[in-house]
Amino acid sequence: MKFQNIAIAALSALALGACSDYLDVDAPSKKLPEEAFKSEADANSALNGVYAQILSGDTYGEKLLSIYTLNTDVDFAIKNGHYAATNTYQRYECDPDAGEIYKAWSQFYAAIEAANIFIDQMEKSELITDMQDHATYEQMLGEAKVLRAMNYHDLIWMFGDVPMSLVPSYNAPTMIYPVTDRAEIIDALIADLEEIAPKMKSGSTVDCDRISKEMAWAMIARLAQTAAGYTLRPDGRTYGKMVRMNQDYTKYYEITRNYCDSVISSGTYDISGQLYHEVFVNECNGVLANGQDVIFEIPFGGESTGSIGYIHGPKMDATDGSTPHNYGAASSSAQLNAFYRFSFDEEDMRRDYINQLWYYTSGNVPTIINDNTKGRTIYNGKWSKLWVNAGLGPKTTGSTGINYPYMRYTDVLLMYAEAVNECENGLGGEHGDKAIQALQTVRERAFRLTNPGKVAEYMADATASQEAFRKAVLDERKFEFAGENMRWRDLVRHNLLAENTYWNFWRYYAMAEDQGSTSTELEYVSMHDKGVENFYDSNVFPINVYYKNDVANHSNAAANYAEWQFPNQSVKVVQIHNAYNSLSASEGALLKVSVANFFEWFDDNKGFPQDYFCYSLRGYIYCDYDLTGRVYINNNGIYSAAPDPATLDASTLPVVRYILPYPRNVIARSNGQYSNQYGY
Repeated sequence: MKFQNIAIAALSALALGACSDYLDVDAPSKKLPEEAFKSEADANSALNGVYAQILSGDTYGEKLLSIYTLNTDVDFAIKNGHYAATNTYQRYECDPDAGEIYKAWSQFYAAIEAANIFIDQMEKSELITDMQDHATYEQMLGEAKVLRAMNYHDLIWMFGDVPMSLVPSYNAPTMIYPVTDRAEIIDALIADLEEIAPKMKSGSTVDCDRISKEMAWAMIARLAQTAAGYTLRPDGRTYGKMVRMNQDYTKYYEITRNYCDSVISSGTYDISGQLYHEVFVNECNGVLANGQDVIFEIPFGGESTGSIGYIHGPKMDATDGSTPHNYGAASSSAQLNAFYRFSFDEEDMRRDYINQLWYYTSGNVPTIINDNTKGRTIYNGKWSKLWVNAGLGPKTTGSTGINYPYMRYTDVLLMYAEAVNECENGLGGEHGDKAIQALQTVRERAFRLTNPGKVAEYMADATASQEAFRKAVLDERKFEFAGENMRWRDLVRHNLLAENTYWNFWRYYAMAEDQGSTSTELEYVSMHDKGVENFYDSNVFPINVYYKNDVANHSNAAANYAEWQFPNQSVKVVQIHNAYNSLSASEGALLKVSVANFFEWFDDNKGFPQDYFCYSLRGYIYCDYDLTGRVYINNNGIYSAAPDPATLDASTLPVVRYILPYPRNVIARSNGQYSNQYGY
């Protein structure tokens, strides 16, 4: 049964919300709780309050999956503003006055404080000695500690080094918590979870909307994986420098390997009986698929919290607040890079399920996106209101109650594969064969109903060298985790964000420029993951897309629109035909398809690409066509001519300032103890 009533139980328990002064970094709470838990019911209610803190739209309920999912070759938000902005985070631009970052900062610390209070009260409670089932106490304590680790982990990804405390504010020795190095924070969290994890209950007995022993192990692995990678460190008054978070990074990859191995060896999870789309369709319908891919999903309850599905799926327009169908409106604001779909293998089952090239008019007509957005981005179909069997109602908008998979077994398999390759210097060590099998398991699911035999050829190439395997694992993560706020972090961890951002700009800009027949750069823009340099190769990105509008989604299995791709059979879709290669006139007539040009991106009046293709990465690279018509790149706050794509040496690219500033009012309340770096 889906874990319900968290939001209702939330803050009534033990006055968990009473310590808000801590969030302002102003003063610890003045009043201590009068007493610790007296019953297991008290403890359960309070633990629900800790879970409730992660349901906020300012963090996991929406913003971490939308405005803080930064622009890459997977997730992308189109922007057309010419000038610097305070809050265009996706394009790597903001300042300390941005209101959203203060809300996120406050909500992270609200969740941490709630966990700290719960842990403190649980540890001093009479339940420790009185509870006959001592494992229940330890399980609750472990859940709170993992929730705390989640919030700290994602907080440091956004803000770098941050204030840290593992005690509630009423026990704090200082009014202003000291800023702690992110590596020290991760070490403390790993040690904390290593102590409690063995005492927790297995996912074989705990539903996946609660935290299990395997989730604790997987969280340790994720923390260690972060500690093993690159990070942006302060470097005087500059934007910083990219360095390993820890010089002894292989030690952390060993931790990742070992704890992923614990999850794998437990035998608790198995994806062999579950197709890719079923992971997300189950969440849309409140089905807890224990023991399969999801290790822990954030439990948004009762259509009262969470915007999952509203910010995803094809856009659905409403008239006067209502839709002519029972699914309601969808903003579909968490979108994907236009080129992402075409980086997939044609027979990858994930491609057409994730990448949806149409929206629904207020009259419920599925319409190819080129009719209104010219294909600048595409919709992410992983979660969609359309997959809710009975619908949520014609007047619904956000607050869908659809759960979100914070940790998947697929991630554990790919973390394991990456860690073995890095800490064992390739695949020749003790765990090499198991790492290969981990990657292969993920890949096999993606081709299970299309061409399973294709996986063997792919794996032969992937295992040719340490570098080839590293790339294969990163690519598999790219195809697997769209919309899960993973891609930019993966790129940072491997110090690839600058190169990725640079090529993202040129792919968009050069393709748009070519529409004016003025491109000199297009021939140099490579789809690296396809292994070709000619951007117009028909197997990379088609100029024209052939499609049918308003078709029952199960009417033509031969066109790859089988039930496993679009499981709700009551809706109609746009069918894409032969997207990679042109059709002859006779073929087009036979299939009765229309043709859409996805590259109407050039502004004939200005003689330049449209603003969207000049400014969507403005915080790092942009074209200033108003003044000079040149492309500029941001080097420590000074924009200068961007390197020529024909002669690029990626190692010379300046850093991308992905770390956010401390909110200005937090700095003001710190009495001079906090300050911004990275050029803010």
